[in-house]
Amino acid sequence: MWTKRWTGFLAALIFTATVTGCGTMPHATSQTSSTSIPAPSVHSVVDRLPGNQQAKLIGFDARKKRVSHLPIAVNGTNVLYISPMEQYAIQQFQQIWPRLKADPVVVWTGVTKAQAQTIWHKEGYENDPLPSVHTEYVPQAIPTPDAYHRDGKGWMEVPGVLPASQLDKWETFFR
Repeated sequence: MWTKRWTGFLAALIFTATVTGCGTMPHATSQTSSTSIPAPSVHSVVDRLPGNQQAKLIGFDARKKRVSHLPIAVNGTNVLYISPMEQYAIQQFQQIWPRLKADPVVVWTGVTKAQAQTIWHKEGYENDPLPSVHTEYVPQAIPTPDAYHRDGKGWMEVPGVLPASQLDKWETFFR
């Protein structure tokens, strides 16, 4: 019982952080208690951003920032942290995935592999929607979606999703 509540709370927190943070403040989270947020069903997964949110998305260049380390360490030059409940973000990355020369390391956050597969199936995906040579599943809930490219000893970070007119920027980011 407690595990279900905690999982529901984490899923709600991830959902809230990504929906509120995908526009003007990519890492914003709302402060709520576990009793005030009902656990979202997979049917409440956001598969597209509302028009008013899409209009508020910050462009690629304004989102880029340099950071010294990854939120959860993995080996790779390009890394994407994403939640399986972020169907709108999954769809955006799916559009550029076939054009990438090498797939980024994909880290599915807040879930086990079995949980991610269940969510994907309910969203209509037969398999992993962002297949990669290196995929990880971590129980930690971190702000997502969040993309990183190794830049010398540090990392270039681009949080959130991009306006539809700038999707090609992901291709150059994951060079």
